[in-house]
Amino acid sequence: MSDAGASHVTGTRVGNALVVTLGRDLGGATLEHLTRVALEGVEQGGATAVVVDASGVPFMDAHEFRALRQVLRMAGMLGARTMLVGLQPGIIMHLMECDADVEGLHAMLGLDDALRALGASVESPRG
Repeated sequence: MSDAGASHVTGTRVGNALVVTLGRDLGGATLEHLTRVALEGVEQGGATAVVVDASGVPFMDAHEFRALRQVLRMAGMLGARTMLVGLQPGIIMHLMECDADVEGLHAMLGLDDALRALGASVESPRG
């Protein structure tokens, strides 16, 4: 499920969730690969939740955000709960200035919080 060489998108299973990590570039090939990884993870991999981690993305325009939202909606239509994590404050400000549609979007600041909220967290060793 992980294909680090293709478009900087990786998918990692954490409990019942698929964590899809985005690289710096959200060009067309990356968004296409994101769609494939997320939907295959739900349909074929049995993931009941999809978390898209955008913490490595330094900039996102309104078009890229709409495409990302579309992937989350598609995963939701397949029955997965979805969450977006790691948006940089500058991206959030830009999207609000562009009046981006955020209705129904579930988002959290960090991956650990998202996984806990989705019931997919893995206990980390305490030391």
